[in-house]
Amino acid sequence: MKKVLIALVVLLFSVSVYAESRLDLSGQLRVRGKSYDNFADWNDDDDSDKQNYFDQRLRIYGKVNVAEGISVHLRFDFAEEKWGTQGSHSDDGDIDQDRAFIQIDKDMYRLRAGRQLFALGNAIAVDLNGVGFLATLKTPVALTLGYVKVSEGNGLSDESDLGSEDITVYVANANYKNEFINVNGFFGYEDGGDYNYDKGLYYVNDDDERVYPNVVGYTEYGNEIFSEDVSGKGDLKNEPGTSNGEYNRWVLGLQADGKVGLLGYNLEFNHFSGEIDDEDMDYVGDQFYGDIYGNIGIFKVGAELFYAMGTDDENETQITNLGGEYGLWDDFVPMGGFADTDVMDLAFASDYENHGVFRLGEDAGSVGAVPYVQVTPIDKLTLGAHVGYFEPEEDSVTNLDSVMVAVLTADYKLYDNVGLRGHFAYVSPDVNSADANGPQDFYDENGEKSDDEAMGFFGKLYVNF
Repeated sequence: MKKVLIALVVLLFSVSVYAESRLDLSGQLRVRGKSYDNFADWNDDDDSDKQNYFDQRLRIYGKVNVAEGISVHLRFDFAEEKWGTQGSHSDDGDIDQDRAFIQIDKDMYRLRAGRQLFALGNAIAVDLNGVGFLATLKTPVALTLGYVKVSEGNGLSDESDLGSEDITVYVANANYKNEFINVNGFFGYEDGGDYNYDKGLYYVNDDDERVYPNVVGYTEYGNEIFSEDVSGKGDLKNEPGTSNGEYNRWVLGLQADGKVGLLGYNLEFNHFSGEIDDEDMDYVGDQFYGDIYGNIGIFKVGAELFYAMGTDDENETQITNLGGEYGLWDDFVPMGGFADTDVMDLAFASDYENHGVFRLGEDAGSVGAVPYVQVTPIDKLTLGAHVGYFEPEEDSVTNLDSVMVAVLTADYKLYDNVGLRGHFAYVSPDVNSADANGPQDFYDENGEKSDDEAMGFFGKLYVNF
């Protein structure tokens, strides 16, 4: 009932301000179909990670023009559901509000406060949809400073002895652009406090024992996929745990994109560092992304290049971004953007805490190249093919030898603002023998190898308004 009242208030408010021509509305209604297999267990004989379903979402973006240069921005997601899970009225009671901020946009500066997107460069190093402040000084080299409150910990007191310290991310960006080039130099710092977290989900069996079901993957919304059917086990509960203690980590990066004649490019380099204060553990990570392409008539031909440093030092751990525990917002979608995400995230980082394309395994890093071609035979149709090859940069920490990946895409404009998309993805790992160095990531407890290829099909019908 509460959610219905909120929706009615929003609707009445929208109608009143719209009558005064103060509200700009836009949005999208989408219906998607998905079919995934083996992205979690790489095993044709185990269907526990197989998914076949439809989902939908109505997204509305509103901008309320309060005064000259002053506006309120909001975005709501309605009726976001998997078909067949909500009955006849989509009564899950959930209205997702992922944008709600004030914007003051004047000649010399812009200030945003509230829930908004925080991203640096290509949204690789920092990609957070969170709450905070973002201020830009409109000088010839635009300077932006940001403050993101990732977590208040386990309470509002911010005291370590109570296990309630905050996690905060600070960002700074310098941008210069002209008709030939766009350049961003940036710095991000994550200050992580000591806080309590939920150790894991469990249920109580008939012998009054706690049973922790094995997690084999995650849905696109971050929900666990278990190796066993947990329905009928009662409500799953969380066991409280403790964090690793206070930590800090930071990134220094440079990103540039532009065109030279028929050639275009988008390049980014990030350097990560930091440490866990109470442990002898350092955060490390150097990574590079490059997209170099050329447009020739109806063809676009290019290649995406990936590099991320791994580590075999027991006192180091690789990271690919800041605020990983908060969850990536998925704005960096290379290789054709399979299923509105990165196919390597589905395969190697389904918890969305790290970029799978830069981390093929824990501390493994990556080296990869993905040539691609896109063709527009008619104005309404665009076809694409991305075919790539990856290897771990540090092969001593995983028995994964290499990965072949292919993504085929088709985008057809049915009418103005109405489109239809179809995607196919194929990911095939090549695994070393069971006696190879490194953890046995692709072998079960019986020593059986699981390296069957993963495949996915995706379709999307959408209307923009």
